[in-house]
Amino acid sequence: MHSASLISLRSSCELARWSLPDSAGTGKQRGPAMTSNMLGIGLALTGGLLVGNCMLPLRRIRRWPWECSWLVFSIVSLAVVPCLSAWIALPHWPAIYLSTNPSALLPPFLLGMGWGVAQVLFGLAVVRLGMALGFTLIVGLGTIFGTLIPFFAHHESNVSSKSTIMLFTACALMVLGVVLSGWAGRLREAPTATEQSTSYGAGLLIAVIAGVLSSMLNLSLSFGHPLAQAALRNGAAPAFAVLAVWPIALAGGLIPNAGYSLYLLARHRTWSRFKPLSPDLSLSILMGLLWITAVGVYGLATYQLGRFGDSAGWAIYQVTMVVTACAVGVLTGEWKSASRSSMFVFGLGILALTTSVVMAAGSTKT
Repeated sequence: MHSASLISLRSSCELARWSLPDSAGTGKQRGPAMTSNMLGIGLALTGGLLVGNCMLPLRRIRRWPWECSWLVFSIVSLAVVPCLSAWIALPHWPAIYLSTNPSALLPPFLLGMGWGVAQVLFGLAVVRLGMALGFTLIVGLGTIFGTLIPFFAHHESNVSSKSTIMLFTACALMVLGVVLSGWAGRLREAPTATEQSTSYGAGLLIAVIAGVLSSMLNLSLSFGHPLAQAALRNGAAPAFAVLAVWPIALAGGLIPNAGYSLYLLARHRTWSRFKPLSPDLSLSILMGLLWITAVGVYGLATYQLGRFGDSAGWAIYQVTMVVTACAVGVLTGEWKSASRSSMFVFGLGILALTTSVVMAAGSTKT
């Protein structure tokens, strides 16, 4: 799951449809729309900030190899915390799944598994293409697919509406910003033998597949509304109904991530490297807590953002994550010796990304 810090990857159902009906039976949310939108935007930004920093503990791990840390990270973020949160917040969990058609469990689980596969493929793509190009392709495709598929599946038939145009413009700016950021990274780094090897074509294909699959975290939760409806029927608060989807969707993501970690542990014979436990165990757990907290905050954001929550909210969340990761790179000295041309392109990319956040936020208010 090399890309949890980069794409995390995300993520909620169409919670506006899960709200408890008002007195008129319209199913609309109660409360001032403007206040709800502003809160949702703030939560999406907060989620993006958290996920953009969630991999910082990984840099401080010294004794454990990657597979040891990632196995702990995966278990904490994809199994322990989602199940514990659902058990605390949802009445009658996990029995609520018995009130749904068993087939309702399959889409979020399989989509979550697809997202998990994307995390494994991310590392392979970066090895063949380099971080700049690999990151650009995967994040760009993941953001676009994760934003537009829920939009066309659930929300808007009138593509000429003002809100739709703003959301599409935000998507275009996202792509431009990610491409410019990737280009800047490529200008900063000298071409390597890996980037010029014969595996470049295979790396390009892997990156495209990973980019498409990376959007499936958001899709798994967007298409998991029967599980949230079951939680509502059992007395869950509307804002927390999404927690019924987490354990199923993230269990799908756990399989490839934990499986790949176990494969590396066996291949490299690094089981004994789990000792000593301190401090790497604590850092791996912290990494998992930061990631799942970011995803949980994003889930709350989609509820507050209403009908565009799982489209505009995903865009805000993803772009904020990218900008945060870029800022962390600058603050940690990654761009210290960069050329003026690369810094100029990098600045244009950040400007495009920031503008796209404003546009996506504006699409939720119109």
